[in-house]
Amino acid sequence: MASRPSPSSRLLFLLACSGCLVFALLAGAEVHQHEFVVQETPVKRLCKTHNVITVNGQMPGPTLEVREGDTLEINVVNQAQHNVTIHWHGIRQLRTGWADGPEFVTQCPIKPGGSYKYRFTVEGQEGTLWWHAHSSWLRATVYGALIIRPKENNTYPFDKPAREVPLLLGITRVTPGFI
Repeated sequence: MASRPSPSSRLLFLLACSGCLVFALLAGAEVHQHEFVVQETPVKRLCKTHNVITVNGQMPGPTLEVREGDTLEINVVNQAQHNVTIHWHGIRQLRTGWADGPEFVTQCPIKPGGSYKYRFTVEGQEGTLWWHAHSSWLRATVYGALIIRPKENNTYPFDKPAREVPLLLGITRVTPGFI
């Protein structure tokens, strides 16, 4: 005659099954870590050099590429003389509203000399989005692409492109003493 499993062995079995399920769901998901240094950078426009606020000395800023299900960790270091926040335009901030970026709405601005780490998981989204400063006129020069590809081994809903080139358009009006 077989004995019934004890409540503790049933609990252990359920925990093991749950762990396997979580592992299966997270398999393939990666954590992408980046550092954005917001700083003044001399940029030549119309034959004149102007100091503009950039990310990592680039304008537009870095292109971020992830897969659906991946987690992004971006440490923003503010070396500029202006408050700044970064908004991840179009990202559904599920349970991570504090990473959305509107200053004085979901977070305090990152003060000059300060830093802030954004962390969120891209869930249920694919496509090309963008990130940008959410502080006053800084959005004119502090921006970049955010490309979300399908999960590994998932197909596109169309023929896979032979080549992709992200194209970001920015309009910057240079006014002496302003940007």
